[in-house]
Amino acid sequence: MLAGLLVLLTVAYCLLILVFAIATLASRYPVDRSFRPRVSIIVAARNEELHISRCLQSLTQLTYPRNLLEVIIVDDGSTDRTASLAGPFLSGNPHIKLLSAVPGRGNLSGKTNAVTQGIEISSGEILMFTDADCRVPSDWVEETVKYYERETVGVLGGFTFLRGASWFSQMQALDWFVLFSAAAATTRLGYPTTAVGTNLSVRRQAYDSTGGYRKIPFSVTEDYALFHAVATGGRYKARFPLDRRTLVESEPCTSWKVLHRQKKRWFAGGRGMDMKSIAVFAVPYLVNLALLAALVFSSAPFAWWCLAAKVLIDLLMCLPALFTYNRTNLVRVYPLYWFYYFGYVLLYPPLVILSSKVMWKERSFT
Repeated sequence: MLAGLLVLLTVAYCLLILVFAIATLASRYPVDRSFRPRVSIIVAARNEELHISRCLQSLTQLTYPRNLLEVIIVDDGSTDRTASLAGPFLSGNPHIKLLSAVPGRGNLSGKTNAVTQGIEISSGEILMFTDADCRVPSDWVEETVKYYERETVGVLGGFTFLRGASWFSQMQALDWFVLFSAAAATTRLGYPTTAVGTNLSVRRQAYDSTGGYRKIPFSVTEDYALFHAVATGGRYKARFPLDRRTLVESEPCTSWKVLHRQKKRWFAGGRGMDMKSIAVFAVPYLVNLALLAALVFSSAPFAWWCLAAKVLIDLLMCLPALFTYNRTNLVRVYPLYWFYYFGYVLLYPPLVILSSKVMWKERSFT
């Protein structure tokens, strides 16, 4: 019984990952390089004194026409020097604004509240989002807006690379490439699942069509909530291109404790997924569970063959992004990443069910 189930699940999983790898490679879309809309970049920052200066430095180096660009930094109740460090960048850069968020309520809680206040004072036709610990390439704006060549394109996700030379940092970087690859693949296949606010943009009309964050149900992953609301609303399409010109760089988690909180927040945010998205993430969970049971309770060769097949197919999922972004050096941490990935896929779904409390940026959410 267990042998048959495991083999069936492994075959289904391998076929799914093969389709995903092909779809990731095919994540290329038509562009219009002549499209020059007004763009607003929203950056919510809470206690980011270690990173805000580097983020703002990269934003001041953007090559997009200044008369079509505004950058809004929203200080989200920081208790450190975030606001004071951002201040000097306002001088000589009139297109950069610093806003202090006021407390929100209802759907507007935490980062969602800060982002909403930034959006509501902005004027861009395209809204772009990144985080205060990110650095963007100088041509990030024009290389992103080129994908809004049709009015039906409502929301766009993008890849993010995590910096760092340690094995811990590189393990996280590889994990992000795999997760973004899955997001790009599902979007290319016509059932978009998610995106991350480190590299996200939306057409203002598409944002307004959802009622904005004041109407979108609150989620601890506000980026997923926005992406999902636009992508599944029926009027607009989502895109998630595999494009080296739009790659944003961010910081990895600094400790296992911080990484645990990030993973738990992501999984908790996924509780609002539709059935198609749940099915996509349920397959790896069931395969890992069956594989663990077979390895623990059976010494039959079939279990080890299934393990070998899964290790190889998971590596295949990494490759399109690693080659596109010239990060093939991350393959060296693949063995460590694989055990990490195997473990968290099994651990976090039941953990989130048992405890919905999430800690993030010194705030607690349920």
